[in-house]
Amino acid sequence: MQRHCITKTRGALYAIILLALFISLAGCRSEPTTIADIAYDRRTRSRNTDFRIYIEENGIYVPYLVLTANYGGNVLLLREHLLDDSRPFNISPHGHDFWARQDFGAYYPDSYIDNFLNTDFKNTLGAAVLAAMVPSYIAVTAKESLSFVSRSTYTITRYVFLLSFRELGVPDPLTSVPEGEVLRFFRGHHSGRVASFSDGRASPYWTRTPQTWETFRVFSIGVNATGAGSVSFYNGVRPAFSLCRSTPITTRTDIISEETVFVISINNQ
Repeated sequence: MQRHCITKTRGALYAIILLALFISLAGCRSEPTTIADIAYDRRTRSRNTDFRIYIEENGIYVPYLVLTANYGGNVLLLREHLLDDSRPFNISPHGHDFWARQDFGAYYPDSYIDNFLNTDFKNTLGAAVLAAMVPSYIAVTAKESLSFVSRSTYTITRYVFLLSFRELGVPDPLTSVPEGEVLRFFRGHHSGRVASFSDGRASPYWTRTPQTWETFRVFSIGVNATGAGSVSFYNGVRPAFSLCRSTPITTRTDIISEETVFVISINNQ
């Protein structure tokens, strides 16, 4: 009986020592210093670090989700809220919502939305984020894949872009060509893909993935489900771009009342 009690006492002592060691190590964990440190796919269950960073647009800081630290070797950011104005995916050369098959309105490269993101929108970004931004190599559906002629993609280089249907975690429909890989953040229920404007109004938003049974329809993420529609429709826009993994970050307390948030370090400018 005495030996049994000693064994139990030693076991309890070992458990206390291990717990104290764990607490000590947790307390010594270094604070995030680079953008890669706060990426969603690098967080652990014991770590409560926020995976948002506030990015300057037109002199105002807005939240972005830091989705992964390995998007082609860089860190992928996605705007948490939709841009204030809905926009068409493309603009018909023939007038409102009239598309000839040979127009290939759903072809992403050099579409209206592609050009907008890499000119007007990109020009709203602050100097710190522009200095840290790197080009991304993204898969897009080939023009010949529209109308089911083939099922192929090719890679283009962009600074700002839309995520694909697959990257947003939607199972590949028969009427699309898979573009890229599923991002861990979106592996789950549809509600995790839903986005809203800054005032809280949820809205459908564009992906870059065309519906291949026609040449002028593109998939979007809706409030309750996914679907596809004419590229002339006005949907929400949710920009994504990549930053260098070593981009330094810091915290600020003057952006959101009574909150500490991450921003790109001013020393990066």
